[in-house]
Amino acid sequence: MAQKDFISRYNQFSGYFWLLITGLSFLVITFKIITEGAQTWVAYYVVPVMALLMYFTKRWMMKRMYRHLNEMAQQKEAENK
Repeated sequence: MAQKDFISRYNQFSGYFWLLITGLSFLVITFKIITEGAQTWVAYYVVPVMALLMYFTKRWMMKRMYRHLNEMAQQKEAENK
């Protein structure tokens, strides 16, 4: 049970981590565009887009893992009956 709790906390933390990276990189790139010009920095908007994709991928995989764990628990419960 402790292992499952650790995995749940890790998954939550890593989801928030990707959102943090998305927000911070977007702000920094926007600041750089305002101060130095868009010609150099606009290409760096790929970084927050990729971080946002990682967040949604992580969220999708977490839901998938929890569904699989529930199915395994139901199968184990059915076997024990």
